[in-house]
Amino acid sequence: MRKLLLITALFFLIQSAVSCAPAIKDLNYSSEDKEGMIKIPAGAFTMGYDFEDNAKPAHRVFVDTFFIDKYEVSAAEFSEFLNAEGNPDEQYFSHDIYSTIIGVKRHNDNLMETKERPEMYIPRKGLENLPANNISWFGAYRYCQWRGKRLPAEAEWEKAARGLDERQYPWGKSLPDDTKARYSQRWEEKGFDVMVPVDSLPEGASYYGVFNMAGNTWEWVDDWFKRDYCLYCDEDNNCSACIIEGKPCNYCPKEKPVFGHFKVLRGGSWFENPGESVIKSTYRYWMDPSQRFLNTGFRCVR
Repeated sequence: MRKLLLITALFFLIQSAVSCAPAIKDLNYSSEDKEGMIKIPAGAFTMGYDFEDNAKPAHRVFVDTFFIDKYEVSAAEFSEFLNAEGNPDEQYFSHDIYSTIIGVKRHNDNLMETKERPEMYIPRKGLENLPANNISWFGAYRYCQWRGKRLPAEAEWEKAARGLDERQYPWGKSLPDDTKARYSQRWEEKGFDVMVPVDSLPEGASYYGVFNMAGNTWEWVDDWFKRDYCLYCDEDNNCSACIIEGKPCNYCPKEKPVFGHFKVLRGGSWFENPGESVIKSTYRYWMDPSQRFLNTGFRCVR
């Protein structure tokens, strides 16, 4: 009996010591790597929204582990790419009065802005950390390749923004304000101040800590656009595969379209007004991949 009591006491002593010990972390996991990318763990999340055109139906999607840029690609970063790879026929980027990057030539030991065969590209002075804008899908795609990365799949982008709790905005369900997102701005009033630096507005960071996934600039993703996720069911662009199997559409297997006319953009931009709906994490926009505007940017994944 005495021996049993000693064993029992020893057991509870060990349990107490274990419970008081600090938790051992998985040493193979890091939420942010040395390149400033955020790790998004593998798992399922709810993608889409049943009450929003172009974003229905809501459905469960499993996404493998990936890393996503914590910040949008900046003017300084995209300038490096343009200087290394060039900008043939302005396929990647357009230099105009709205661009955060300019082309320059050397003249009498000074760099002079020019649109005609620039010798190099630089960010406008003081705008180095603003998002690169006037970027086409081709420019975003090629930049990510150049960095050894790629553009995010639409599902990857949305998971990084929404997390696992179906939040409407990257920060949660509360309505946007100036501390969380940059939207409803007018160029005529503020010029380049319509945008904020890519590392601004930490209160608006997503579930995983990714910055500015609402507002600032639209972000290109890899996918071709189709109007709603139900249309991904089969080659005929309808839900016949679900109907034949007697399944509701939101349980239909989803496949990304492999061709199309338009590429998808996510996150809204500084221009959107009212911003509350367009900068929701489920909102989808689309453009021809060759198009670019003063509010189109991007980030990469790996």
